[in-house]
Amino acid sequence: MKNKFSLEPCELDQNWDSFIATSPHGTPFVHSQFIALLDVKYHAYYCCKGNEKIAAVLLIVDEHEQRVVGHHDVIHDGIMHRNIDHLNRAQRHSELFAAQEYIAEYLAERYAQVTLKLHPAIQDIRAFLWVNYHNDGPKYAVTPRYTSVLELDEFAAPLSALEHSDNYNNSSVSRRQEIRYGIKKQVTLSESYDFTLFAHYYGLTMARQGIEISPAQLDTLAVRIKSLAQQGLLCMYQAHTSNQEIGSFATYLLQGDTAYYFYGANHPEMRDSHTGTAVLWQAFPLLAQKGVSKLDLEGINSPQRGWFKLSFGGNVEPYFHIRLDKTDA
Repeated sequence: MKNKFSLEPCELDQNWDSFIATSPHGTPFVHSQFIALLDVKYHAYYCCKGNEKIAAVLLIVDEHEQRVVGHHDVIHDGIMHRNIDHLNRAQRHSELFAAQEYIAEYLAERYAQVTLKLHPAIQDIRAFLWVNYHNDGPKYAVTPRYTSVLELDEFAAPLSALEHSDNYNNSSVSRRQEIRYGIKKQVTLSESYDFTLFAHYYGLTMARQGIEISPAQLDTLAVRIKSLAQQGLLCMYQAHTSNQEIGSFATYLLQGDTAYYFYGANHPEMRDSHTGTAVLWQAFPLLAQKGVSKLDLEGINSPQRGWFKLSFGGNVEPYFHIRLDKTDA
């Protein structure tokens, strides 16, 4: 079976983006323009069975192009299988496993280190776990990660009352209280294009956590967010008080019917203004108007951020980080 497969190097171009758009594992993080804005070295392949493309593979590599190192803003990379809805269940399992088996073994031979961050929909990773299963060769290690996903279908039409919202009813007591306070105090949300102010707020947010980000880095962030918005890959919202003071920003990457929470920022002196909750909650109907039915809050893997995101009542979904190191490299 394996000799029927090949990995063919490719460019991140319109054909790539078209493949990603139809893949159940496609995300904005592997879109050609998203990667171009990172200015990183990468290797991209199509996994082919004969002349048929059955998966795409994106690897962020080091400067020597010998190690697959990933990037902190590329939340999901690695393998994106083709749409296989036309296959029955047994055929799906067979194709996914066979493609991953070939890719896993190829990467283990080609690179000194491999770091992959798979899409949550890729749940069967046995092919990686079985590399060098019967010998002492290097093996892939797997770390489970988690995210919270909200269903936004209910926001496609205006809600007559908060209590009619499943998302509201499944939120924590404190989050429901914050949502009500925000509405009562006339906190409002609007689409924002003030990318410079957003970057400034982000710097303040990080500084409050003891992380200093240079002005040059903040300028780069503002340019990148602006470019993604101009290309239709991202939208940004700002939450302001009844006095029109902006307290919070949130950016959301867009891919088909799914949005991904990306960067957020709050003014430290306005933490009690309820804008931090509103910039998410009030974004739900605005995203639904854009055709978004699912919001991935992108990571609940640290205690503080995790509990905040989970307080909106989303479902917990696991995904996998996979790593291989050659000790003799």
